[in-house]
Amino acid sequence: MIPDTLQALLAAGEDSRRQFKRDITNTDALAAEMAAFANADGGTLFLGVADDGSVPGLSRRDVSRINQLISNAASQHVRSPLTVQTENIQVGKDRVVIVLTVPKGQDKPYFDRNG
Repeated sequence: MIPDTLQALLAAGEDSRRQFKRDITNTDALAAEMAAFANADGGTLFLGVADDGSVPGLSRRDVSRINQLISNAASQHVRSPLTVQTENIQVGKDRVVIVLTVPKGQDKPYFDRNG
């Protein structure tokens, strides 16, 4: 994905298949989002994007931390575990957006740790 394509996707705003998160710090909240997408038709989380579509991006330190959260959420906080894909998009000097794609689940229903 290239930045122009990213901008076009963000310009369309949030909907049932596309959600924006400026940052994510809670593994359980991330797992709930993943389970919801997997139970529907799949979807994409844009991490480093504010609700209004502006793109503050994430620092390299944030990217490392969030990638660990994603791994934990997909494998340990969702039942059945999910296979997700991430792509890091450079959006400015030392700023990145993580594009997290959750496929439509094959083993529905999916639940987060809290059910």
